[in-house]
Amino acid sequence: MKKIYFIYAAVISVALTNCTNDEIVGGEDHGTQQSITDAISIGGNAGKLTRATSNTGTVAEMLDNKFKVYGVKKGDGSNYSNVFKNYIVWSSNTQSPTNPQGANGWEYAGTVPSGILDQITRQYAKYWDYSSDNYHFVAGSPVNCFTYTLDANGDIASASVNGLKGHMTANPGTSGTTTFNPVYIADPVRVPKADYKNEITFSFKRQQTFVRVGVYETIPGYKITKIQFYPYKADEKAWDTTPSDNIVLAVNTSDADGTYFQGASGASATITYDWTGVTPTYTYAYNATGLSKSKNWYGGKLNETGWEMATTSTETTVAKLYGSDQDMASATGYFTVMPTEGTTAQPILIKCDYELTSEDNEEVIKVKGATAAIPSAFTFWKANATYTYLFKISPNTNCTTGTPGTTDPEGLFPITFNAVVTASADGMIEGITTTVATPSITTYQDGSVTDEGITYKYNSSDPKPIYFTAQNDETGALYTLTTGGSAVSNVQVYKLSAEQTEADLIVAAPTTTVTTTIVSAATTIGSWTIPAGSASFTPDAAGYYAIQYQTATSPAAYAYKVIHVE
Repeated sequence: MKKIYFIYAAVISVALTNCTNDEIVGGEDHGTQQSITDAISIGGNAGKLTRATSNTGTVAEMLDNKFKVYGVKKGDGSNYSNVFKNYIVWSSNTQSPTNPQGANGWEYAGTVPSGILDQITRQYAKYWDYSSDNYHFVAGSPVNCFTYTLDANGDIASASVNGLKGHMTANPGTSGTTTFNPVYIADPVRVPKADYKNEITFSFKRQQTFVRVGVYETIPGYKITKIQFYPYKADEKAWDTTPSDNIVLAVNTSDADGTYFQGASGASATITYDWTGVTPTYTYAYNATGLSKSKNWYGGKLNETGWEMATTSTETTVAKLYGSDQDMASATGYFTVMPTEGTTAQPILIKCDYELTSEDNEEVIKVKGATAAIPSAFTFWKANATYTYLFKISPNTNCTTGTPGTTDPEGLFPITFNAVVTASADGMIEGITTTVATPSITTYQDGSVTDEGITYKYNSSDPKPIYFTAQNDETGALYTLTTGGSAVSNVQVYKLSAEQTEADLIVAAPTTTVTTTIVSAATTIGSWTIPAGSASFTPDAAGYYAIQYQTATSPAAYAYKVIHVE
């Protein structure tokens, strides 16, 4: 729609975007001259939205009704001079030369309303200066978190940002939710003389991340009445021996400092602006002071009084699926966390013990050492993004009901990694959503099923292949498998040098491959019909073998099933 300009010339508007840099929005050609009435104004064209300092509500409410702007103009040579020196822009419904939109607009001139920023009493209208070649603008919110620094030429060189917060350690209790106000930084904007009468769009990025971790169970005839999670020891690659009621994500990182996750209660950061390119940029770095680091990140607390574990991934009661914590958003289960950008992405591990109680309350089974892993492709927490990790306890393998580390066999009740969801910060999907579903891998060898159970055999004089299928764990549909490629549903079999869990293999992928063949036509062997599109391999010795199934591409991720051949 064409914009009609009367006595005003250029509008600065606010856009809160996910991760993209909005270009300058052009308008009509209004000539090269202007009158003194051509005020620089702040418009209300908000564009796309993400969460801001208050996380919810209108654009103004998300920005706490204000943001800080610093702007300079170029003078002689390479010198710049101040135009907007730490100006506060506030939401306004009153039309003026500096707020031509009126309703739902933005204002900076006149008396600053009480409650916006009490220490500033008055700001003044600014006008485009056509004797200047260009203007430089930066912005941030909340306004009291930003302090800008100029270089020797008067240009905007950097900014210090304070008040950064991010959850990492458990904060149990019921006294209320901790406030974690996100900090937003706008991409720097250069305005050349030709664009003085065009709209300018600030593109804000939130420098924190939203993360939540849910656990649910799908074991028929049983319910989980207690569950506890293990952290990783800080000084060595080993699990701690004392679990807790809080969900724990852990890494056995090989980083020199032995850390991965970052937390902060009042950290600071430095923004360094670069105006040399065609499009100005900035770099952002956390300052070490105020940051805490650990191998472990703590989610919500389970086992509360009257607590029930969720039985589906769509459970709407937050406490059943995500637990509880004072740092958690009670309505959604999300924590505000510090990004892990700048570190080397690591697989995230989860390990727990839990008690199964039969639905008739006649039996209790204690399960120990259930483990799962999230591939490193999905553990890189980017700023201004939202992550959901869901773990499912289901009747498969990967734990024991006996004594860990002994000859006690593995039981039937593991935690398996089910899905990871990455979304834009306001829940609007911007093409960055990834879902990973763990398939159910079924294996069969002629003669493997006996009255004593299922046993896979190696016979050098009569080698028999082992067949396998992969099934969608939610819908029950069989996947058509492929081999030798890198697409979803591609499979490969590996020979292991020793027994390993599926979680172990996600952390450190196997390397010794075994020839894998796709079944071209359905065939019946023994009592089992092997469908077309399944796969097979023939063991070349007794030992452990791992079936690898590719669950995602760009980045690649895999699921595994380990079988023992006698």
